[in-house]
Amino acid sequence: MHSKARFTMAAAGAILALGLAAGCSSDESAASVENTDVCNTFAADHNAFVGLVAAGPGSAENIDKWTADKRAAVDKLKGLPGTASGDVATSLTTFVDALPADTLELSTTDSESGKAFVDNGAAVASACEADGTTITLDALPLSTFTN
Repeated sequence: MHSKARFTMAAAGAILALGLAAGCSSDESAASVENTDVCNTFAADHNAFVGLVAAGPGSAENIDKWTADKRAAVDKLKGLPGTASGDVATSLTTFVDALPADTLELSTTDSESGKAFVDNGAAVASACEADGTTITLDALPLSTFTN
């Protein structure tokens, strides 16, 4: 009877250990799935914004709409850090914190904020890849003075 109790305790301990291990891995999987969605959303929103910048307003009549569309795209990007975890959340926060209040600053000649946009976007892509999701970001058109 004594050995039966030991066996029962050992079996219960093994089941508990398996349950804890499964719980940990499912938490990690949930975080990766969460980050996968955020990374893909970031890429889509980033590329939509870059597309707007690259296209420009088209005409003087469209400047207000173009500016509003860019603001809406930036607002989508600003909402992402709170939906991610780990390094993805950290890199998204850095990206969002560096966005200028006026999006025109991103595309001015030799723009520091434009360079930060590109560099911080690359850091987000790197964090996403390290977390298991590969994203492709369109290049923000940057202009520089040449000597």
